[in-house]
Amino acid sequence: MLLHSLKKEKQNLQANNLIIENFSESHLDEVFSIESNSNPTPWKIDTFKQVLEVRTMSFVIKDENKIIAFCIASKALDECHLQNISVIDGFRNQGLGTYVIEVLIGRAKIFGLKVIFLEVRESNKVAISFYKKLNFKEVGRREGYYKKDSGRESALLMSLALS
Repeated sequence: MLLHSLKKEKQNLQANNLIIENFSESHLDEVFSIESNSNPTPWKIDTFKQVLEVRTMSFVIKDENKIIAFCIASKALDECHLQNISVIDGFRNQGLGTYVIEVLIGRAKIFGLKVIFLEVRESNKVAISFYKKLNFKEVGRREGYYKKDSGRESALLMSLALS
């Protein structure tokens, strides 16, 4: 069943000229570059290397052999933790972020997971609106979760129940 679902996922993407690949070492440089250009406090390359050792749900999306989006997610018990997501500048506001979340939801369901959790910067109104549009709900707050240039910033904890 898992193999069939993943093959179907790949066929759907190829129809859109997009390809999904599980996040691997060969993607490190491109993913790190996207992260560095997208995040006010980007992950270090060593963080991405650690992801490769333990994450089972992380993937990239390619268009003509170029990574245009990535998703870093892990699973524990019946939960998925969305840790990092990014779409390159030229592909933003075209539905690709929604597509990334749809792929993650599909993968989470294949693994029998019941919920997706994420943290988002309290000041990131665009991302909060994006997640709410996809039916994520605010379920908590983490004080001082994110680093800032000066001090710390709280995160909203959001979740999406999977059926």
